[in-house]
Amino acid sequence: MNKLHDILSRVQKPARYIGGEINSSGKTFSEEKVTFALAYPDLYEIGMSYLGLKIIYHLLNEMDDCVCERVFALWEDMENELLSSRMKLFSLGSKTEINKFDILGFSLSYELTFTGALNMLHLSGITLRAEDRKEDEPFVIAGGACCYNPEPMAEFIDLFIVGDAEEIMPRFIREYKVLKKKKMARKKKLKILSRLPGVYVPSLYEAEYLDDDFLRLAPKDEDAPLKVKKVYVEDLDKTYYPERQIVPFINIVHDRIAVEIMRGCPNSCRFCQASAVNRPVRLRSRETIKNICENTYRHTGYEQISLLSLSSVNYPHLEGLVRDLTEIFKEKGVGLSIPSLRVDESFYRLPEMISTIRKAGLTFAPESADEVIRNSIGKNIDNEILCKSARLAFEHGWRKLKLYFMVGFPLDEKDEAEKILILAKKLSNMKRDVSKGSAEINLSVNPFVPKPHTPFQWLGMQPREVLKRKKRMLLEGAGKKIKMAFHDIDRSILEGCLSRGDRRLSKVIYAAWKKGARLEGWNEFFKFSVWEESFKENDLNIDEISTRSFSPNDPLPWGHIDTGSNGRYLEKEFEKSGLQ
Repeated sequence: MNKLHDILSRVQKPARYIGGEINSSGKTFSEEKVTFALAYPDLYEIGMSYLGLKIIYHLLNEMDDCVCERVFALWEDMENELLSSRMKLFSLGSKTEINKFDILGFSLSYELTFTGALNMLHLSGITLRAEDRKEDEPFVIAGGACCYNPEPMAEFIDLFIVGDAEEIMPRFIREYKVLKKKKMARKKKLKILSRLPGVYVPSLYEAEYLDDDFLRLAPKDEDAPLKVKKVYVEDLDKTYYPERQIVPFINIVHDRIAVEIMRGCPNSCRFCQASAVNRPVRLRSRETIKNICENTYRHTGYEQISLLSLSSVNYPHLEGLVRDLTEIFKEKGVGLSIPSLRVDESFYRLPEMISTIRKAGLTFAPESADEVIRNSIGKNIDNEILCKSARLAFEHGWRKLKLYFMVGFPLDEKDEAEKILILAKKLSNMKRDVSKGSAEINLSVNPFVPKPHTPFQWLGMQPREVLKRKKRMLLEGAGKKIKMAFHDIDRSILEGCLSRGDRRLSKVIYAAWKKGARLEGWNEFFKFSVWEESFKENDLNIDEISTRSFSPNDPLPWGHIDTGSNGRYLEKEFEKSGLQ
């Protein structure tokens, strides 16, 4: 402990590593309990902002037979100190070395955290490749959005949880507790756990290829299911939700009460994986949400409440809910935010509602400035509705707008960048009609990245040079009132490869990690040349993989994961898009 104290005095933000925050657990370890290290392969500030991690942490710690502690990726200074001191990665709270836990569970919400997960395994002294892991090492499991195509990480993860983890985790822990007491080979235990709903064990399958193309994933065991069906929460009112949430000692990205009001999305945009994998739509009742907000505020004292969903304006009780929450918290100085407002006719029913929310900025996601493209991608709004929504916002005191766009759809015209700038300037000048001066418009532009289980899963990305040309046009056209942030193209290309890759990508990820890749979401660490070299060393071309398209008849690396949307439905939506 003295050694750790000395280390913490030499690193920036030591509060990332100490634990002990308000509402954090301090449960005692014992042989009878299952010990679970809950890992997020990015910095504390990022992981602690992730609602899914909070839910699982508190859920597991409310089980009598489980002890759960958190662990996050390290910044460079802390990693160097740990290595030079010959210490292993440890958990927040008890400071127990991670390789002493029964289970190490990664939350994989973003593809560029994959090397971060490998680095955490390395710093913990845990064997990286699952097939080489010893009998006494922790079971390494993973959940999160990236598990809908688990294949790129298949070499490193013992088992994946596919779907809503809070639905299956209590049963999983109980089953593991029984197996923990038995003298049984690791592989046998994994086989038994694979029988649980939503559990995928990669070692029970073998990937087969024809020339350089993925052919199929063949079960090596007769009991291994051909399809792994996602698990999902049926009733949000009855599912677990933490009200005594941890209050960090330092600022995190989303430092607030986050309440999920709806899971799933009724809009079904064809590019959106979150919508595709979170069907059906499930609502949390207005009364339950109010109770969660009041109780969580009482236990945390946060000054902001965020009502989360993929499209909050489609929550049918939103107007009444906001009115209720405004009344409850008006004397407490608590602000309310709704981060995902869709631009459609329902927005106009809410002028009194939006006038109660902080006026700093309002976010819309038209995705494209071209109506033909919007119809193709399933974003069925028109510019008239968008302008009407902006005017309404300006009339109720909003000073600036943030707009999300994507470029790189197959129907993307050469003048798409110009159309985005024209629309942004039009919206900015509309504020002059209701108050002095034009509005500030912040444009956030991302290259289109096709994702598994969506109607666009068969499409490839546009070539790098096309995306660079669009970025250049947008940057040149931005100005004092039109500010533009264009997501890094190289990162998007890498994300596209990792999101639709097969098991061969495991070797690429490993090679990139060996060359120093980690914390890829941070500019200080991301080096695209490392990834280009790693693909090349494994006889793969990153640009060819990112731009490759499939036909609906081609086998897909993620075809064994069943999200509930059958293939024919996706094909029909693909046909409707006009992009096939």
